[in-house]
Amino acid sequence: MTPTTGTTPVVRAQPKIVIVGAGIVGASIAYNLSLRDADVTVVDASTPGMAASHASYAWINAHPKPPRSYHDLNRRSMDVWSRWERHLGGDVGITWGGELRWTTTGDGASEMRDEVSLMQSWGYPVNLITPDQLAEMEPGLVTDPITAATYAPTEGHVDTAAVIARALTLVRERGAELLTGTAVKGLTVETQNGVGKVTGVETEEAHVPADIVVLAAGYSTRELAADVGLDFPQIESPGATLFTPPMPPIFKTVACVHTPRDLPDPQMNFRQMPDGRVQVHGGTHFGSVGDNSVEDAEWMLAELEKFVPAIAGASVDEWRRAMRPMPGDGLPIIGYPDSDGSHNGPSNVYFSVMHSGVSLSALVGEVATLEILDNARVDFLEDFRYDRFLGV
Repeated sequence: MTPTTGTTPVVRAQPKIVIVGAGIVGASIAYNLSLRDADVTVVDASTPGMAASHASYAWINAHPKPPRSYHDLNRRSMDVWSRWERHLGGDVGITWGGELRWTTTGDGASEMRDEVSLMQSWGYPVNLITPDQLAEMEPGLVTDPITAATYAPTEGHVDTAAVIARALTLVRERGAELLTGTAVKGLTVETQNGVGKVTGVETEEAHVPADIVVLAAGYSTRELAADVGLDFPQIESPGATLFTPPMPPIFKTVACVHTPRDLPDPQMNFRQMPDGRVQVHGGTHFGSVGDNSVEDAEWMLAELEKFVPAIAGASVDEWRRAMRPMPGDGLPIIGYPDSDGSHNGPSNVYFSVMHSGVSLSALVGEVATLEILDNARVDFLEDFRYDRFLGV
């Protein structure tokens, strides 16, 4: 509804918003802003979704993700995902069915029980199951010996490429501009009375003006922010994942499985995509992101065969690596820096950098839109503001 003063409608000028980064977080923010008819330009250095989103395991979960505020943030976003799926329309590759894991040692079982107790105290649906229950749920897994096992029924996974493509298609249909293959060299800042304000972004081709710049550039966010006085610590966290060609179904019940964390490396997560491809994620265990060798991937796939005999003979069809965006304390940075003079940077830069970007993207798009267009301050984001790093 348009605000009115007496009988005269008040027309609020929409700010020009530039989003740097077209991964799943940037796409979600762009999508939600476009629903409000915002003036949006999305700029990405490559093809949308080809950085961390491309290599992500894409697991939708809050398991267990301490501290409590971070767990709750992920839990809220899990609840939003089904709504976002409906709004996007079409098939975006979401698979629900829950997550299964087990341990093989006494110490591992004790840690698992403590973790389950913690999550249950937070109201999270996860429970211990018996070896017989595990075998009934997934008879194709080789799990002996089992000292403990859990099932989290509300978890799932998604095809990030499908979500990003659909969201950006809808964004363009609503009039937003998408600049792909366009690297941002830096942010432009004007200073008046000692106060800096971002006025746009510089690319190789042009200056793109902006009233607000949203930094959703993943690992590259730090460099762009630091150049305008908004530095923050960042963990070097490479991620690696492989895909097999399409295979017959390997799961009977669940959507994804974690191999035991109390066994030596490789510690793996695996899932099956709707098209039959099996994705195996190996976290940070496998060398440099720049190494294109598939030897690690082939070894990882051979190790997985010990748990899933059905994949015997499968080949590595694709091997993806990327640097994961992970601020120094492991928690997201969401929102504007405070404009109280406690930092030297501009206050019209909106941060949206995080690990667990897939889990969080559905919610972050909604709440970022409230903060950007309505100048709201969402209270459950307070633990995730930029200013916690000041003086660190």
